[in-house]
Amino acid sequence: MPHHQQQQQQQQQQSAQTAAASSGDGIGNMTYEQREQLRELFDTIDRTGRGFIPTSKLADILKHLGLGKPSREVLEGWVSNIDPAGTGKMDYGRLEHFISLRYDEVDQKQEIMNAFKLFKPDAKDVESARITLADLQRISTHLGEHIPDDELREMIHIADIGETGSVDFADFTRVMRKTGLF
Repeated sequence: MPHHQQQQQQQQQQSAQTAAASSGDGIGNMTYEQREQLRELFDTIDRTGRGFIPTSKLADILKHLGLGKPSREVLEGWVSNIDPAGTGKMDYGRLEHFISLRYDEVDQKQEIMNAFKLFKPDAKDVESARITLADLQRISTHLGEHIPDDELREMIHIADIGETGSVDFADFTRVMRKTGLF
């Protein structure tokens, strides 16, 4: 077997072992399939088998994995975190750690969306929906709690950064993160 194929096989075995040994500490919570997809993508870019790929490929990797297209400023910040020495390249371990954090962010956003939908169950697009006084009254009644309207209005006022009289998804997300629930 050629040296390159042996090296690639060893890297794949290490990736599988890393996936199996994932500690679940909030970092490295990628599924086995996500790790395999990332490894295959890394190896496709690293045709020479040197173990490094250009940081300039990060945006393409994110897009390929369905993790969105960040702004140029955000991407530059991420690259500087992955490659603090500014070498212009990254190894698989750094990339995997970074991608794992991105998957965690996506999972967290989905959880926050699900929580938001408890208040707006019929919302087709949570990004444009708004939680109103009527929504809080409905939830309060559903839970068998009697919360006076002035207290519900105060809840909206505290969360409503734009002073619109309602809580949009960005407001809701900020409150959820601030409370430590997400």
